[in-house]
Amino acid sequence: MAQWKKTHHYCSNCGATQTPMQGGSCLQCSVCKSLSWPRQDPSIIVLVTSRDGNKALLARSHRHPPKVHTALAGFVEAGETFERAVLREAWEETGVQVDLESVKYLASQPWPFPRSTMIGFRATADHTKPMNIDHNELVDALWFSKEDNLTLPVLIPPKGVLARRLIDNWLEDAT
Repeated sequence: MAQWKKTHHYCSNCGATQTPMQGGSCLQCSVCKSLSWPRQDPSIIVLVTSRDGNKALLARSHRHPPKVHTALAGFVEAGETFERAVLREAWEETGVQVDLESVKYLASQPWPFPRSTMIGFRATADHTKPMNIDHNELVDALWFSKEDNLTLPVLIPPKGVLARRLIDNWLEDAT
C-alpha cells in the first residue's frame, strides 16, 4: 500500500492530486473525484495429485531454497479463467495435463509481493505419463507419495502459507 500511494500522487484521468479515502485503501482525485485502488494481480496455486490421490506433484523453482518443493503456481493471464490458468501453468511448467473437471477451489491468500492474491486449487492428472519440465521455470518436479511427505516435512513450505495448506489438505485427504 505504501509503495502504491508513493507512486500514485496524481489522477490518471485529469492529472490532479489525489488524497487517501476509506481508511487509505483507495485514493480520490481532488478535481474530478474519481477513485482508484491498488492493482491486484491474481495468481493460481495448485496441488496436482494422481487420480488415485496417493501422489502429489511438487516442484522446486529457482527462487526456493535447496530441497524445498511446493505446489505449482503462476499468474492468471488477461481474459483467462482461474481453471484454465491451472491447466496452462501445470502444462507449461511440467508438461502434465490436468483433468479440467477435477479442478476444485480450496482457499485463497493475499500475497503482497508483488501485490497478488493467490487462489488455491486441487486438481488431478495421470501421474504415469512422462513430464516435460521447463527448466527456465523449475529446477525439478517430482511426484511424491503421502509417505514421502509424512517423513520429510522439511521439504515442504512452512505452516501459514497457502501452499502448505494445500499439501496438508491432501495429506489429510480432505477436499
